[in-house]
Amino acid sequence: MLGVRLHPQDHESRPPTTITHRWKVSSDYRSPDGVRKLVYLVNDQFPGPTIQCRSGDRLVIHVTNNLASEGISVHFHGLEMRGGNRMDGAVGFTQCPISAGSTLTYDFLVGEHQAGTFWWHAHSQVQRGDGMYGGLIVHQPLSVKDEAQTYGYESDVLLMIGDWYHRSAEEVLAWYTSTRGFGNEPVPDSLLVNGAGKFICSMAVPARPVECVETEDQDMLGVLGTTHLEKAVRLRLVNVGSLAGFSVQMSSAKLEPITVDGGFPIVGNPADSVGIVYPGERLDVLVRWDEQATSHFPQLHISLDPENFKYPNMALRPNQSFPVLTSGSPISSSKAHEPHHFDLATAIAVSTSPLPNTVDRTILLYTKTQKLSIDNNHPTGFMNRTSWSPQRFPPLPLISLPRSQWDDNQLIPYIPMPSERETWVDIIINNLDEGAHPFHLHGYSFYVLASYRSDHGWGSYSPYAIAGSSALKPNMNLENPVKKDTVSVPRRGHVVVRFKADNEGIWMLHCHVLFHQASGMAMGIQVGGNENHEMVDNGARNMCQP
Repeated sequence: MLGVRLHPQDHESRPPTTITHRWKVSSDYRSPDGVRKLVYLVNDQFPGPTIQCRSGDRLVIHVTNNLASEGISVHFHGLEMRGGNRMDGAVGFTQCPISAGSTLTYDFLVGEHQAGTFWWHAHSQVQRGDGMYGGLIVHQPLSVKDEAQTYGYESDVLLMIGDWYHRSAEEVLAWYTSTRGFGNEPVPDSLLVNGAGKFICSMAVPARPVECVETEDQDMLGVLGTTHLEKAVRLRLVNVGSLAGFSVQMSSAKLEPITVDGGFPIVGNPADSVGIVYPGERLDVLVRWDEQATSHFPQLHISLDPENFKYPNMALRPNQSFPVLTSGSPISSSKAHEPHHFDLATAIAVSTSPLPNTVDRTILLYTKTQKLSIDNNHPTGFMNRTSWSPQRFPPLPLISLPRSQWDDNQLIPYIPMPSERETWVDIIINNLDEGAHPFHLHGYSFYVLASYRSDHGWGSYSPYAIAGSSALKPNMNLENPVKKDTVSVPRRGHVVVRFKADNEGIWMLHCHVLFHQASGMAMGIQVGGNENHEMVDNGARNMCQP
């Protein structure tokens, strides 16, 4: 089957244990959508292995780099890594790259409070764009599930969906950061579902020929893999792409949104389609088949969001369909109806713990891609006035260096973590660009209090604006804000997120559009410790190769 069938029954009833994986990272040519391309393999798999565990498990993952000359790292997207900052996998922040021929062991506890849909991916250079990623599902023990979290589905299926480029991610990045691109993000060539796609060879751009063998619709495996429709299915959607968000629809079925990101419940009425799911975001839906189905052969329909497509790519089919069943199963038809779409941007939480009315710290940010003469007009991502890149002199992760040795490419606000009381923080991210930026914060989940998109003029927000001015003042949702670890900051708009600063470490905050992050749209926060970061993590330094 095309989807990854999960096995919660193997994890929900057992006690916590240690799960060990041994991964060997290599590269070889594959044809995921019919076009031959060099991709990354983990244990000869593309995408890489899916990790399944339960809350409270210990994961021990030995990662061996069998690449010829590239360094690698692995980030476990959405896991908070409490007490394990050096296991976060963010090159430049918490570790050096694993050098060619070397092995690094990631050894950490999955939080007792964490359960849901996560994923792992490379966090060095742009290797995620060439396939170095996989699923990570944390099942919730039956002993802590309440009635509202028992959704009554028969099967549990993971779908990793993302845009796909036929050139290497390094080539795409080089084009984006050159003056030839004028700051326009390269438009993808295709899309993949769990590493499989359907490119029409004749649509390849003549100026960029490809080696292609077309995949026929009848040769595609079904998303659910069975020959009959099951009563209810939990579908876990992960955007593993580099640039575009997506929406999904399934013919003959209603999609009921139930959780976002790391298993946070949301209010969601059954809809015909759901989205937009941006890079790094996750959305779990219940698939319930219509009593009077509307299609003889149910299909999964995927639509890429065109907001960041600044120019056409004639090779791309942004709307594609994939069979639900491995072999078609005739079902009855019914009358058409007015389609209903669930907008992920409007999601609210099922319930939220009381939030404070005020916070102890506010971090005000402005993000933008700029083309400056000082940088020879190469598109560069900025957070405030800083464009991030890993520390070069010395080339060590920040957690292993005192703040006095950090270079000018590091924007790392300090947040104290006093023992006598809680510390709450607001981060306000203003987006000065024409397209959305999905931002991911490592080490934390946060409440989305406000989100605003401006279709005319600017929609920036500053709490320090002069009283009585015409400056924008958002309506803060303190009653039922959705909780997430990745949030899309709308074009020319802003988001306000709030979290309790209780996880000590230096944590990365960055745009999850791969080329924006790689061009500098990233920063960090330092929570706890000394403001000068004099008590460095020598263990992280010792993990670096000489």
